[in-house]
Amino acid sequence: MQVTAPGNVYSFGVVLLEILTSRAPVEEEFGEGVDLVKWVHGASARGETPEQILDAKLSTVSFAWRREMLAALKVALLCTDMTPAKRPKMKKVVEMLQEVKLSQ
Repeated sequence: MQVTAPGNVYSFGVVLLEILTSRAPVEEEFGEGVDLVKWVHGASARGETPEQILDAKLSTVSFAWRREMLAALKVALLCTDMTPAKRPKMKKVVEMLQEVKLSQ
């Protein structure tokens, strides 16, 4: 297995999804052949809102925190794009996450 920059970005996106959802990369609840990335990317097709994807415990945090979590979720979705060429470079990922914090 060759390590690549797009692969590292994908892996970072998966870790970010794990943090935001409090879910493991693979859970029986997702269904056969569905991992965390596919589950999150398929949420809108299932009629779920981004807020429903986040860890339910986050519903008690302030509006500003929820806004940060939703912005981080968008970054995670970009990082886990199925097409490696469409994933942002890690430098851009860092910039996007810094912008999330600075915009608050």
